[in-house]
Amino acid sequence: MNKIPESYYFYKEHIRRAKAEKEKLKKEYEQKINNLNDEISYLKNQIDAQHEMISKSIDYVMKLEEQIKSMDEQLNNNPPHPDFDR
Repeated sequence: MNKIPESYYFYKEHIRRAKAEKEKLKKEYEQKINNLNDEISYLKNQIDAQHEMISKSIDYVMKLEEQIKSMDEQLNNNPPHPDFDR
């Protein structure tokens, strides 16, 4: 029988460690990617909420502006009430 060289066992152990390290790094990388995806999702939700708030604020300001214009027109077009001239 041929005896297996000791270097075979050394390299076999070296390969096993390298594969274990590769798997460990792969899991760490996947965890980091998952964390980044979670953070991106959170930030996207924050941006969407801010966009919605800005849109509603703009709509509200535009409505107020229309109401002010309408009130101004009413005040300018209606003669003063006689009771208020005193």
